[in-house]
Amino acid sequence: MGISELRQAGYAGEDGPSPTGSLDSELVRGGMLSARDAGLARSVQRHCDASLERVLVAEGLVDEADILEAHARLLRSRRLRPEELADLPELELDIPPHTLLSYAILPVTDRDGEPALVCGEVRNLSESLAYFPNDLRRARLLVAPRSDVLRRITQIYRRPLAEASATRVPAQESCRVWSAYRRRRSALMLGLLTTLCAAAIYAPTLVMAIFMGWATLTLVVAIGLRMMAALAALTAEPHEAVRPSDDAEQDGKDSGPAAKLPRVSMLVPLYRETEIAHALIARLTQLTYPKCLLDVVLVLEEKDDLTQKTLSQIDLPPWIRVVIVPDGAPRTKPRAMNFALDFCEGDIVGILDAEDAPAPDQITQVVRHFQAAPPEVACLQGVLDFYNPRQNWLARCFTIEYATWFRTMLPGMARLGFAIPL
Repeated sequence: MGISELRQAGYAGEDGPSPTGSLDSELVRGGMLSARDAGLARSVQRHCDASLERVLVAEGLVDEADILEAHARLLRSRRLRPEELADLPELELDIPPHTLLSYAILPVTDRDGEPALVCGEVRNLSESLAYFPNDLRRARLLVAPRSDVLRRITQIYRRPLAEASATRVPAQESCRVWSAYRRRRSALMLGLLTTLCAAAIYAPTLVMAIFMGWATLTLVVAIGLRMMAALAALTAEPHEAVRPSDDAEQDGKDSGPAAKLPRVSMLVPLYRETEIAHALIARLTQLTYPKCLLDVVLVLEEKDDLTQKTLSQIDLPPWIRVVIVPDGAPRTKPRAMNFALDFCEGDIVGILDAEDAPAPDQITQVVRHFQAAPPEVACLQGVLDFYNPRQNWLARCFTIEYATWFRTMLPGMARLGFAIPL
């Protein structure tokens, strides 16, 4: 439940003033936030795994500039503009770039020659300092927008980050090494085709019988697998509906203690998707999951100027951001998402295609299923459907195929203990 819903319910928020020296007290003291809204924000934060600043920005109570100014005053520091951050040379330390990205922190040399730490996420400061040498933990702190810090880290460590995204998967499970064996594969295929042609010339009946037998065998195996999966799905007991979490609020009061709702990151890879960009943003804004817990990452290729230009003309909400993938090989969707994975903040990471139209409560259902699932469950596959099943004959055929696969075959294969293709 967001702040607007709490207001409509007449909930007054948490009682009492904000603790002295806290972010919300500084915002209230500076006149950028009312005491009532601060109490409502603390009430929302109590049920969400999100910082107070994330709640305030996502709910539109303050903007990022106000947050940075308040942090600068509390830390007795200063806020950096993008050009100032670009002029500060980085400190070379033996810290993996993905760690700097995770905490949005960058060690630099300040304009007076002293070391400093530029923070884009102050709430993670104490945890991130554990990765730095002891002398640097006492360095001065500077604040800057998280997006500027991440962009600067990407510029500095462009090459290692790009290489890591291409080599994240072991070589034996990746297609990146295929080009190294192209001649060997070509020679092998040419040899097999030559042998097959020679066998077909000298013994056509035997070759045809072998092919027919193999085709029959695979067809029988496929039909048997489908029948087993269908029977397993049809004889399964109906799943109990996933009950809402106990942390849902009723009339502004807790219905019981429960774990906080987790943060969810959604990777949306885009490539030359200029025509549906506006529709995509409109569909994403209809998601009902608390916006302070949503982290939507639009993944764009560096060479895709058209999509970058289109998104630059859209006023994105604070919980939707763009990550530019440095150009490299292979230029594939898995490589792009490998690169963007280090930018994700969520405990749950999902993937959406540009043409997907998720149900408004889809993220909520995913979170509830994970909360109800046993600990060994690491991935959930959503059921796909077509939005226009009655438009024409072809659309009906596709709808039947998807319904058969996602509502019968996959549940049956899961009940039989088979591996589930995503």
